[in-house]
Amino acid sequence: MLLRTLLTMVNLATIAVAIVVLFTFPQYAGVAFYILLGWMVGSLVLVYGPWANRQVLRPRSSGAPGTSPPAARARTGPLASELGFCIYCAAPLAPGVATCPACGHASPSF
Repeated sequence: MLLRTLLTMVNLATIAVAIVVLFTFPQYAGVAFYILLGWMVGSLVLVYGPWANRQVLRPRSSGAPGTSPPAARARTGPLASELGFCIYCAAPLAPGVATCPACGHASPSF
C-alpha cells in the first residue's frame, strides 16, 4: 500500500470525525473548522510530497536486508536509467541500475 493511499484514508476518517463533532457540539464549530483546515493543508503537503510514493504496510521479504526481490533482479539491460535518482521516490540510484532499491519501481530510460 502506498503512503498516499494510507494518508487519504486517514483524511477521510478525519473529515468524518469533524462532521460528527460539528453536528454533536455546534458551540465548537469555529474551532473544529480551523483545526480541520490546518489538518487538510498539512495533509496536502504530505500527500503530494515525494515521500508519498513509498510503500508502507507491506510484508517483509525473506531475503537479506537491502536486497531487491528476485523479479526485480532479473530485469536488466535496456531499462537502466542514467538519471542518478528514482523519479518515484527520489532515492539516489547508481548509474545503470534497472530498479530502485528503495521503492522497487523500474527506472525509466529516456
